[in-house]
Amino acid sequence: MRNQMNTKLSMKRLLPAVLVFTVMISAGWLSAPQQVQGQEISKSGTSAAEFLNIPVGTRATGVGNAITASVNDATAMYWNPGALAMVRERQVHIEHSEWFADLRHNFVGIALPIPGAGTVGLSVSALTMDDMEETTMQEQDGTGRFFGAYSYAAGLTYSQFLMRDFAIGATVKYVHEQIWNSSSGGFAFDLGTTYVTPFDGIRFGVRFANFGQKLNITGKDLNVPVDIDRGSAGNNPNVPARLETKDFDLPLLLQVGLAWDGVKTETVRVTLMADGVSPSNNTQSVNLGIEAAFFDELFAVQAGLPDLLLDDRMFEFAAGGWVNYELSGGLGLNIGYALQSHKILGVTNRFSLKVKF
Repeated sequence: MRNQMNTKLSMKRLLPAVLVFTVMISAGWLSAPQQVQGQEISKSGTSAAEFLNIPVGTRATGVGNAITASVNDATAMYWNPGALAMVRERQVHIEHSEWFADLRHNFVGIALPIPGAGTVGLSVSALTMDDMEETTMQEQDGTGRFFGAYSYAAGLTYSQFLMRDFAIGATVKYVHEQIWNSSSGGFAFDLGTTYVTPFDGIRFGVRFANFGQKLNITGKDLNVPVDIDRGSAGNNPNVPARLETKDFDLPLLLQVGLAWDGVKTETVRVTLMADGVSPSNNTQSVNLGIEAAFFDELFAVQAGLPDLLLDDRMFEFAAGGWVNYELSGGLGLNIGYALQSHKILGVTNRFSLKVKF
């Protein structure tokens, strides 16, 4: 009888690992780079909605995006929907980043645990910029007319523990990109799992992101006048025509991570993190990170190396930190900061505020 119980327990522990391994192999095959005349190509720059690859969360950014297995707050809606089940209290996460070339990236996430029924989350991420003046071949210094451009993704996430140490989650999101009077939009899905192994608290996470429909630009800006016979006089030089645009895939991505608390005492925690990334629009890479928290999670410092082994690697290193404030009435605040160093474009800064209640 005892042997049967031990066998059942072993099978329950083995099931999450088998499921995660199956997802890894399947998704890795789907996102493998293409071969052209025996040479591997990365498909870099061939996807729509590239803003979906901009990282979310100062903690994740600070450890070089090696966060899939250790994310445990509202940013799990981006990094690993399965890990949203780790959130035990209601959270609101607000974040702002000054990106390159006067671009701004913002994220807002709300996590709502439901006792006995999992965790629900709502999130919005947006990439915005100032208006720009229109230029034409005839008026290269500007026409006096201005246009705007922006991108956003709004998502709904649900996550639940299937076993005591194994959770799974999914996000459905609407992705939209706009430039002046032309836009594209479509739905996409993210899947994620997280598993706390019985081996010294090692955690394992898998993220499968941006699986959805292709995007196609439409709008009245594609309507143009055309002279269909420039060699003839007296014909109509302004025949209505419409420019045709191609469909573009979303940036499909598989990310697999491990995390281990190498040191864990009452006053110090040191977590080592490593993620492997396999995108559909670039070559494979590795993220490495370390986080040291002190005095029962009062504050922490982080460092990371993103995009290791990536062809034409641009991001050199990342660093960050956060501070926790426990207020009365069960209210808590977390203030975070992170930076990323780009080889050519310099440093980007990211700030976050998390409210727990």
